[in-house]
Amino acid sequence: MKSSSIRRFASFGTLILTLNLQSVSAHEFWLEPDRFIAPENSTVGFEIRIGQYFNGRAYPYIERETEAFIKRTDAGISPINAVTGDKPAVTLELEGRATWVAYTSNDFNIRFRDTEKFSNYLKDEGLEWVLQWYQDQGKGLKDATESYYRHAKALSWSGPEEPKWLNEPLGMRIELVPDTGFLNCNQPARFRALYQGAPLEGHLVRRFRQGSEEVQQQRVDAQGYVEFPAGEGPFLLNVVHIEDTSNPRAKGKDWVSDWASLTYACAN
Repeated sequence: MKSSSIRRFASFGTLILTLNLQSVSAHEFWLEPDRFIAPENSTVGFEIRIGQYFNGRAYPYIERETEAFIKRTDAGISPINAVTGDKPAVTLELEGRATWVAYTSNDFNIRFRDTEKFSNYLKDEGLEWVLQWYQDQGKGLKDATESYYRHAKALSWSGPEEPKWLNEPLGMRIELVPDTGFLNCNQPARFRALYQGAPLEGHLVRRFRQGSEEVQQQRVDAQGYVEFPAGEGPFLLNVVHIEDTSNPRAKGKDWVSDWASLTYACAN
């Protein structure tokens, strides 16, 4: 193998390692179209991004880290055939009035040697009950372990109509589902937070506006809904669900978590 090829593959391996490390050190993981609003039949690239406050670095698609990669259009749900190394992760021709792109990762694993980092993450995501659990058990936070999965969806649409299927779940394990009217910037936007189809009552949903460090947050009601005030985006929403080691998906770790994100832009 030529030295240039060796360098290229070594560099890509480093990039994959960096992606894994960034996945656990930064809070949000999302999909972001290069155009949230675009004409029908135009081409739009969707990037995988990791960062904070809706500001992050783009990473390539990696097949071995992916459980599912799909799109939803007027024609229904279909798989996306992406290629490892692609950045944007996928480039699509928009079919019809709107396109959801949704991504589910395989599991990642982390050991929290920094107790402050673990504590801050739980507080940021509204999971303070986990800290109380440690107190009740008389255990320390150091070296807590966790398996986690990412579930991201992003919308690019042409307008002016809002297809009814935009308000239907895509069947993800954890998912934020918009209510009718969320694409109108002049009215409040409602979303359902669901885990395996059931409301995530009491969970914290956060909304970030691109270009701002303002964070809006609401707790999910008994029916699974949160509502955010009218305003212009683009926006990123996220919610986290966590369970202890009794869940088989924890694979022997102390905790298993599922992180959902949704990105969209409304219009006036």
